Amino acid sequence: MDLHHDILEAAFPGEQARYYLPISIGGHAELADQGAALILSGVKTATSSPYWDYPDGRIPFVGALSVLLNGRGEPVAIVQTISVEPVRFADVTDTMAWVYGEGERTRAWWLQANRAWYRDKAARDGQVFSEDDPILWETIEVVRRLAPAPASVQPLQDPGGKSDGV
Repeated sequence: MDLHHDILEAAFPGEQARYYLPISIGGHAELADQGAALILSGVKTATSSPYWDYPDGRIPFVGALSVLLNGRGEPVAIVQTISVEPVRFADVTDTMAWVYGEGERTRAWWLQANRAWYRDKAARDGQVFSEDDPILWETIEVVRRLAPAPASVQPLQDPGGKSDGV
């Protein structure tokens, strides 16, 4: 049984071709909770990730449906990919930083915070990061909010889930 698949199937029956990996924001529980809250509130409508997160080449696609996880690995929503494009890290604009929805929501803040995050992630993942590298820029929207899991249900810990920057 795959909880994420079952959630997507219950909400969007027969649309398996659109089902994608679960999404969790940041690299630890606190960031995942903050990111999920920003997405649920509509403040955060974009996310980014390094290409090395997709070694099989299967990147998000327009119309993809993903289960959004909080910091405990619990499903809180279903999000849909609205757009996805490669963007050189250094080319992120003020508009992009604004829809990213974090911090001061400026390009300067985004570059500073995410430069550190991408460098740390690269070191953890055995990769090299340069500001000239392309990143994957994904615009998303919440298409369904999910009820919190009952206390007796253990959250699914999926190490294969998708993650993104700060």
